[in-house]
This record gives sequence, C-alpha cells and structure tokens, in this order.
Amino acid sequence: MLRQLPGRSRTSNGQPGGAGTHLQVIYHDYGQAGSAPQDHLLLSNRSHVLHTLGCAEEALRDAEAAVRCRPEWAKGYFRKAVALTSLGRFEDAFISFLQCAVLEEFNSLQSIKDEIAKALHRLLKRLTSSWGFSMDGRSSHHCHSYFPSPTCSVPPESDSEDSEDGRQQYLSGTSALPEKVPHLRKVLEKFKHEMEKNKKASTGYVRCIDLDKLDKNDFECTLCFRYLYEPVTTPCGHSFCRTCLDRCLDHSTNCPLCKTSIRVYLAERRSAVTEFIEVAMKTVMPNECVERKRQHEEEMDELAAAGKDPHHEIPIFIATLAIPTISCPLHVFEPRYRLMIRRCMESGTREFGMCMPLENGENGYADFGTMLEIRDIEYTQDGRSIVNTVGSRRFKIVSKNVKDGYNTASVEFLQDDTIPSDSLVEIHRLHDTVHQLASHWFDSIESTTKRRILSHYSLMPSVEGEYWTIPNGPAWMWWIVAILPLDSRIQLSILRETSLLRRLEVIHKILRCVIIQQCDRPAVTASQ
Repeated sequence: MLRQLPGRSRTSNGQPGGAGTHLQVIYHDYGQAGSAPQDHLLLSNRSHVLHTLGCAEEALRDAEAAVRCRPEWAKGYFRKAVALTSLGRFEDAFISFLQCAVLEEFNSLQSIKDEIAKALHRLLKRLTSSWGFSMDGRSSHHCHSYFPSPTCSVPPESDSEDSEDGRQQYLSGTSALPEKVPHLRKVLEKFKHEMEKNKKASTGYVRCIDLDKLDKNDFECTLCFRYLYEPVTTPCGHSFCRTCLDRCLDHSTNCPLCKTSIRVYLAERRSAVTEFIEVAMKTVMPNECVERKRQHEEEMDELAAAGKDPHHEIPIFIATLAIPTISCPLHVFEPRYRLMIRRCMESGTREFGMCMPLENGENGYADFGTMLEIRDIEYTQDGRSIVNTVGSRRFKIVSKNVKDGYNTASVEFLQDDTIPSDSLVEIHRLHDTVHQLASHWFDSIESTTKRRILSHYSLMPSVEGEYWTIPNGPAWMWWIVAILPLDSRIQLSILRETSLLRRLEVIHKILRCVIIQQCDRPAVTASQ
C-alpha cells in the first residue's frame, strides 16, 4: 500500500532520506484509505499531511470524503479549497472557500476572508490573462471597469469632468459583472447549487462505537452514585452531575476526587454541560437517561411545591426580620444557604422564608416570618452571591425541620381579617390620621437621616385604592414600620397582627411617642 511521494525526509542519522520514510509515519498515524471511511477528523488531518508532502490529488480525495461525512463542518471545505488551489482549480477553490466562510465561526472568519480574496485574485488574474487583459496599474479603463483590483478601494479616475457621473459609470459596470462575464456568473451559480445541496445533506453524525466495550457504570456520578445528569467536567478531567459538583464547591474550591484547585471552573460553573458525555449516554443507554431525567424532574417538582400545603415545607433563612413590600438585600456565603438559594432558582419558586433568630442566646428562630421573593442574583467568582429580594406574604410556623443542612418549616400563611362594613368608617378615619401623622414625622427628620432612609427604602408608597382589602394592608404602613426606630420584638408583634385596626392603633401610639420624644429632646439638652 505504500508508494513514493514527493517530499523530503531524514534518516535516523539526520541525513536527508527518501519520501517513503515520511509516508510510513503518516499511514502509521492515520491508517490506510479504508480503515476509517467515516472519521472526518482522520480524513481532514490526513488531507493536510498529504498536501504538505505535495500530494494534492490524494489530499483532495480525503478532503472530499471528510465533506461527505460532515457536510456542515467548515474545516472540510477549507482542506478541499487548499488542495484545489494547489491543483490550479481556482474556480472550485473559490467556491469551497465561500462555503467554508458560511459555516465558519466568527472568531476565524477574518482568515477565511483573506483566503477568499487570494482565491478571487487568482481567478480574475487567470480570466484577464486569457482575454489579453492585465491586472496591474497600467490596465485600460475598460479593463478596470470589468475587473477591479482587489487591492483597490476606490474606482479608477474618470475622464469625465463630472466625478459623480464617473462613479456611477463605475458602479454600474461592476454591478453588472456577472451578466457581462458569463464565466463568473457560472461560478456564482455553481456556488448556489453547492449550498443548496449542502442544505439537503444530512447533518447528523455519530462516530461508530463498539457498544460491547462500554460499561454503563462508567457514566455514574461518584458523588451521588446515580447516572450522570447534566454532566459537567472539571479542568482536571473528572465528570460529575452539575448539582452534585455545585454542592461540593459550596464547601471547597478543590476537585472532590483529586483535590486539584478548580477555581477557574468555579468562576464559570454555570456554563453548558459536557456535550460529548451527554450524547454518549443518550446513545448507549437511552432508557436509563429517560429514567434519570424523570428522577430529577420529580425532585424539582417536590421543591416547586414548597408552601402549597403542610406536607410541602418552605426553606427558612435565619438572619433578620423581613417586612412585606420592603426590599431585603442579602449576602449569601454559608454553604447551606448557597444550596438553598440555588434550589429556589432551579425549581422556579424564587422565594423562601425569612425569620429572625431568638434572642438571649437561645437556639432556634421566631415562629412568625415573611416570604422573600428573589428579584435577581449576582454571583461572585468564589461562589458567594448578592441576592436582591423583597418581602411578600407573612406566615406562621406550624412545625420545624431540617433538610440538607438548612432549616425548613411547614407554615400557615397569614392574611388580614375581613373588615365588616359597619367598621369601614372608623378604619378610614384612623387610617387617614395615622398616614398624616407619619408624613409629618418623616418631614421633621434631620436631613442627613432622611437622605439615608430614601436611598435605602425609596419614597413612601402612595395609598392604594381599597387598601382595606389587601391581605397585608397598605404598603405605606410597612414602610413606616421599617424606618421607625423600633426594637425587632415590637416589629415582630406588628408583623403577626392580622387586624388592620389594631395594627393602625399600635403604629399611631408609636408615632405619637416618637414625636413627643423629638420635641422634648432640645429642652432636655438646654437644661443640661
């Protein structure tokens, strides 16, 4: 099967040797012609080597075989175009370069454009030389109007006194180029035909695999001991389920198997899954992949049902007292809360409960809290996150539990009691009084303090229509509760209250006391 090919080689002593030595190495690395007829990578690499040795015909055959295997692969057309150029078939080379440009990624497109320009220049040079024209600067005006030089960016000078007419004449000549030069029109039509043929060609390709040599256990995750789901591969070459690796990286930035630092992956760990492993699993074990996907979806459905009934618990974040309608930014760095926030996002609920811890060193947390809705998350390179949330529903805890390190609880959601129609007049009167008093108190605050409040909580919300029917009452009331200098236990007592009338009465008393203290403060200072 070996034959002499043009080229130079060296013997074992470093002296120039025969071309057969090179060829033996090539066929040892890439196999003989029929060993892998469907391996586009092998065919492309062998085409490149053969072209380097000066075997353009053989290189073209391998490049065409690679194109047949993968008609949507740009490099196959590039190999074909290079071989065609060496054979002097510039028209076909130009078409192959154009096909490569259509399929190539953006980051390599500039080099393809350069090759297209060279191929077009060779083609035009051949055409003009066959017709007795020249491509240099001494060409006639007629020649320039039909075959502009690729290096020329402006039209040639016109003999007409009106330069605009000269430009129009030039543009009309170049735009009609395919019609006036049948040979170039034929090239463009051939390119169109090749592109249409590629659209009809099959784009699917699966490398031949001996299924008897595969072990399904090779696709098990070493962390959860189940088949891989959304497999990701670390820079050190180990593959895990995405969720399993994320949980490990919450505690350490090292690979769970070899303990190599994978901080680079941690900064970009929400990238795409490892496509090769995913396709291989679907090819080798399709039934197991369907079952593994079903298990994952059931787990996500269980998380998504949080809070729907007493049997589905909500995750609890223990940090501070959250208040309805008020924003609550969080810095999440503990591993258990990283996991909790990630599950809230993956399940689609985008919410969790917030409760304040018990005082006096007691373990546990308060029996009342507020649900927080996640608006957006900003992740840092080391896995921490800044979570922007806003308070929504209030709840009362029925039972407490722990799941995977973070707290969970069965809850009963709170709503304000329905107001009887005969009590609406009293509610309106008290509401307007408290709202006016709150506005007066806020206007009397020192300017620096007021700017800080506005920068964090924004302006006081407007009074809603039919505010007495809102489950949590008017939003301005919670805004006042958030900015008042109150002990967290007092705020908790207001949060748990379900009577709008009593809540307004408590806020009314607090505002009067705060205003009285502000009025008495200068007098006390003067007496001292």
